[in-house]
Amino acid sequence: MKRITIIAALILAATSVQAQSLTDALKGIATAAADKVTGGAVTAAAIVGDWEYSGPGVKLASDDTLAEIGGAALAGTIENKLATAYAMAGIKAGACRFSFDKENNFTATMGKHSLSGTYEFDGTTHAITLRFAKGKLNLGTMTGYAYISGSNLDLVFPVDKLVKMVTTLGAKISSLATVTALLEKYDSVMVGFEFSKQ
Repeated sequence: MKRITIIAALILAATSVQAQSLTDALKGIATAAADKVTGGAVTAAAIVGDWEYSGPGVKLASDDTLAEIGGAALAGTIENKLATAYAMAGIKAGACRFSFDKENNFTATMGKHSLSGTYEFDGTTHAITLRFAKGKLNLGTMTGYAYISGSNLDLVFPVDKLVKMVTTLGAKISSLATVTALLEKYDSVMVGFEFSKQ
């Protein structure tokens, strides 16, 4: 009887996790659908605010890509490798934040570095251009993509741009070389950060 109770509890727990994943997926689909109708206005408005890093972000350009490269398994592998590399550069929960305002200014804390600048968001393509103010670190201008998925923000970049950013923030990190090698053959995979709204 005890064994049946334990099995039932495990099944209920697994069902709860699957339901949560389904809820998150449906929120993401609803946001994407609203963005199509409004030309990206939903994401443009939702970006404004304070965001705290919650983990690496991986964006596959299409469902075809997902099927073609075994997306879920690849994304999990990439996220694990990125989490290790990010931690070496000081990017971890509680130590990485972005704030975007309505006047197209942003501030960021990434590890021990404080950054600021201006941004432009193109709702039709989801391209976001970050122009970093000159300071101790010179990151210049970086173009990536911003997506709202439910209540989270994914800020992703082509792999070479992300490697430049992270290595500028920290030292050369061998984990990044592994991620880069893994992704070289997949042009449609972008990596970066996932944030939760504060």
